[in-house]
Amino acid sequence: MRGRRAVAIVLALALAGLGLGTAGAQSSSNANVGWGGFGNTPDENRYSPLTQINPGNLSSLGRLFTVDFQALDPTVRHGEQSYPVEANGTLYVTTGNDSVWALDATTGQVKWRWAPSDVAVFSDYGVVANRGIALCDGHVFLLTLDMNIVSLDPATGRLQKEVPISQAVPGASVDYGYSETSAPICYDHTVVFGAAGSEYGVRGFVMAYHTNLTPAWPNAFWTIPPEGTEWRQYDALAGGGVVWTPVTIDPTTDTLYFGTSTATPYYFPSIRPGSDPRADSLIAVNLKTGRMDWWQQQMNFNEWHYDTAQPPLVYTAKINGKAERVVSVATMEGLWFAYDAKTGRPIYQQIKLLDHTEHPQLVPGQPVTVYPGSIGGFNYSPAAYDPSTGYVYEAAAETAAVEEQAVLTPAQKKDKFTLGDAFLGLGNGNFGTTPPGWQDYGSISAVSLATGAPAWKDTTSQPERGGVTTTASGLGFDGGGDGVLRVFDVSTGKILWTYQTGHQIAAGASIYSVNGTEYVAITVGGTATSSNGGQATQLQVFALGGSSKQSSAPIGLTTRMPATPPQASRTAQTRRVSRRHVPALRASAAAQGVAKIVTPSAVVVVPWQADSSNVHTVTGRLLWNGKPVVAADVTVDSYQVPQPTNKQGRFSYDIDNTVAGRHVIRVTGLAGATIAGKRLSAPQQRAVSAATGGFTTAFAISGLHASVQHNGDVLVTGSATDSTHTAPPAVHLLSY
Repeated sequence: MRGRRAVAIVLALALAGLGLGTAGAQSSSNANVGWGGFGNTPDENRYSPLTQINPGNLSSLGRLFTVDFQALDPTVRHGEQSYPVEANGTLYVTTGNDSVWALDATTGQVKWRWAPSDVAVFSDYGVVANRGIALCDGHVFLLTLDMNIVSLDPATGRLQKEVPISQAVPGASVDYGYSETSAPICYDHTVVFGAAGSEYGVRGFVMAYHTNLTPAWPNAFWTIPPEGTEWRQYDALAGGGVVWTPVTIDPTTDTLYFGTSTATPYYFPSIRPGSDPRADSLIAVNLKTGRMDWWQQQMNFNEWHYDTAQPPLVYTAKINGKAERVVSVATMEGLWFAYDAKTGRPIYQQIKLLDHTEHPQLVPGQPVTVYPGSIGGFNYSPAAYDPSTGYVYEAAAETAAVEEQAVLTPAQKKDKFTLGDAFLGLGNGNFGTTPPGWQDYGSISAVSLATGAPAWKDTTSQPERGGVTTTASGLGFDGGGDGVLRVFDVSTGKILWTYQTGHQIAAGASIYSVNGTEYVAITVGGTATSSNGGQATQLQVFALGGSSKQSSAPIGLTTRMPATPPQASRTAQTRRVSRRHVPALRASAAAQGVAKIVTPSAVVVVPWQADSSNVHTVTGRLLWNGKPVVAADVTVDSYQVPQPTNKQGRFSYDIDNTVAGRHVIRVTGLAGATIAGKRLSAPQQRAVSAATGGFTTAFAISGLHASVQHNGDVLVTGSATDSTHTAPPAVHLLSY
């Protein structure tokens, strides 16, 4: 009875809201425009041609209805990461236990629901999530946690067919550690997907099926070598390279693109030595044949769990005045790459989008702070491409973690790992721990294809996990861990509208129209791995004339905006940041901008010399939106640099390069500071004062190895050398 009453209340509110929504709505030339899949179109651009909701009427945009899946069924799991799909007035949404819900797209009324018969077994899974369905050729396609592909009738939810993936992909079953959490992608009568399971040492693959669920390829495309060969020969647990997020298809060339995860064990590369080819890579495959066209590796040594996980984008953009077909992707490391879609030729590489990307080599038994944390800067959160601006829009999680590499037990040292073990290589949890005083936050940035540099960047109080959606009216939609659905100007990044949904957001908005009314649908509830989420399971739909009454912010969140973290060195490409109006997230509407302290890479320790001052002059730069901050006072550790920053924003510091260490840089005075000849405004002062960075000296570490002695002690050996290949002093602490 509670479920029926909840549906009735939702329906009544929705009908009332719908009346408001249509009363003053502008006419649309696109009366019925759906949202076709995870990224709308197979190229995953997350772009809608709709224009009814525009900058001129955002003030009347409000929440039309909410569907609370846990109110309808208390057994529904907490947390929501589903990306809604809409067609013919029906909205298709999944919940974490692999249920599919078909809803009236204008009211939220439930039309039908389908759930697996063995849903009880999912309680034993480590990750219980489902990010959506594919809809094509008269079928709804779903991937289940227990490695089946399901076909449903879109009108009734009747089960049409259910096929174990292991029938076409040998070993692709839960018995070997595989699971499905992704949305499949459908194009040209073909359904394509990979699978999760890297942490169990599985072998990554992608497989294609005809829409009648018969295999479209003779074999799966395996991303890494077979077990026991090549770089996987050293241990049974070596594996990974899975494709656990949606794939991308270029409909102009029938080319399939996908990113692969890191090799495993994640944090212990000594049993998978080398570059682990085709892990952490972007791969292009012929959709018709399943054969590879090219591959590019984004990280050829990875012990921090930085996958190339984001669904790639493929589009046509102008570069150097010439139209090029481009495929681009951002990584969990926080870097952005763009390639020629046909050949894989690099166009832009390692473009830094996070405030801080610094990940020292892990040390057995010693805590090391890394930025971003292993949850990654760009996890499954999809990007968007807007053809009107030529910008790619990225939503990031700006995170950090203290990671302590595990010390091998005697049994592990004797190579007793077995498939099914979940040894990841950390001694302090699967993702490490949070550094003292650190607060994760988020950011949204726009990367210009014309320059290969960020055009603007906006900071949010909580990590961004859901991704961006844009429309032809010049609007971008994004929701974050703070529970706020925000709309921004795609050209400038200026926030035009915000709405507190009441729960963390870890999915992207789907935008569609029915009978001339445009709707924005987004699931809320989040994920337990970000912003204390996983507490609700809802769908919220917005339209013009909807309710302006917002919800209370999610409980348990730290709302303080963190200081901008230390900066690593930047490539020449990423220094060209355009000056844009970026609004502050606080009450002020003035542009606060982004301040950065840019420093060189680590200085290798040199031997101490009696006839030398044993210092090395290093130089940093203080920038605001890419422009030098002149005459600012800078302090390194507790030492104030005598000379303020010069006309280029530069300052110098004599570092002791005979010992390893990290020297923190802070801005301590702005009384006479200027930017472009003008005194700093109050928002600029806040941004610049919050900037931090650091100079680092370090030994070069190589050949780490752990061995068990006769008495049971673990002896860690390796080479830690200075610039002359000389070892550091004995009992020197090699963590910094």
